Amino acid sequence: YEEEGEGDELTIESKYYNAKTQRDDFPEALSEFEAVIAEDEQNGRSDWGFKATKQILKMYLKRTDGDAAENKAKVLEYYDRMLDFVSKSIVTRNYAEKSVNNMLERVSMGTDSSFTLAFYQKTLNVLKQTRNDRLWLRTSLRLGRMQLEHRQFQELDKLLAELKLSCLDDSGSVIHERGTQLLEINALYLGMYVEQEEARKLKATYLESVGVRSAIPHPRIMGFIRECGGKMYMNERNWESAQSNFFDAFKNYDEAGSPQRVQMLKYLVLASMLSETEVNPLSSPEAMSYEGDPDIIAMTSLVKAYEGQNVTEFERILHDNKAAILDDPFVARYIDDLRRTFRMQALHSAVAPYTRIRIDMLGRRLNIEPSEVEELLVALILDKRLRASIDQEKGILLLQQETSDETQYEA
Repeated sequence: YEEEGEGDELTIESKYYNAKTQRDDFPEALSEFEAVIAEDEQNGRSDWGFKATKQILKMYLKRTDGDAAENKAKVLEYYDRMLDFVSKSIVTRNYAEKSVNNMLERVSMGTDSSFTLAFYQKTLNVLKQTRNDRLWLRTSLRLGRMQLEHRQFQELDKLLAELKLSCLDDSGSVIHERGTQLLEINALYLGMYVEQEEARKLKATYLESVGVRSAIPHPRIMGFIRECGGKMYMNERNWESAQSNFFDAFKNYDEAGSPQRVQMLKYLVLASMLSETEVNPLSSPEAMSYEGDPDIIAMTSLVKAYEGQNVTEFERILHDNKAAILDDPFVARYIDDLRRTFRMQALHSAVAPYTRIRIDMLGRRLNIEPSEVEELLVALILDKRLRASIDQEKGILLLQQETSDETQYEA
């Protein structure tokens, strides 16, 4: 025999699927979904009322005709009704999470940030009431990423402070099982501090992050943390540490399948040249597979000119590959440092065969002004990379012979 309510359930199901076939006709579909909701209310509320509410919500989100403000008000109204099903556990937790995430993704694609913020806030309020910590965290982090993108730093700072508290015990120590959560929160802090150019806070958060041991973060998160570390060390002119962090960032982004990996290779090459390492930064098996990328080809050419100390070729590559190299604001910021490092290396090699050489001659060879040659020579002498003195009156560099090598000569 039929159990009580089974016939009604089938009737609601058939009405629901019939309403779905009418979605191209907004008024008709709305009327039929509302009928499903009304019948579901009479029968004690079930998945079918939740599904019908969700369909109406999607319809209003997609609607392009009618008054925009009224549509948004309807979206919030039906979202409240959908969240009521969630708060009263009428649908399973997994289905509720999937549905809420789906709605958040749809709303996040819009351009009205204040509307999106209101949508997120409604979600977080309900999730707190229902103690759905997992979805509350995921939604909060999603909101944080949106606030970072829109540079809403005051709101983001407040949100992150609340999130971070949930990772600490009463003594202020990190709860062991929440290490992964802490790294996701810190990644947002790092993104904010990079944008605000808060060097001190950036370094403290970075060091805290790399010190967390009780975590298995997504490689994309670890890639971002290492990227921020690399940029921080670049700002400190600590080229070796920057190089190490950019390589770690590249490996993590590569594992995550993120397109950021190519940009990290560019930054790795830049840091390697600045650190004057003799190891080719693109020699690792992971990096070699990207040698054909247009951006990497440009950087590889730059490395070859750098290694060959070919001043003319170095400048030509910078000029001809503006889009791949100089149009990246981060790379462009360090091009003057790179030029200086490159010229000092080229200058050091150029003077090696001589006991004395005219500074203006060196200027012609490197295609730079004699005054800059003199400034670079002074830096080499002070760094103890060159044993020499400068006769400023005559414009001559006098090198001290370290051996009896008779290949040194005057010019």
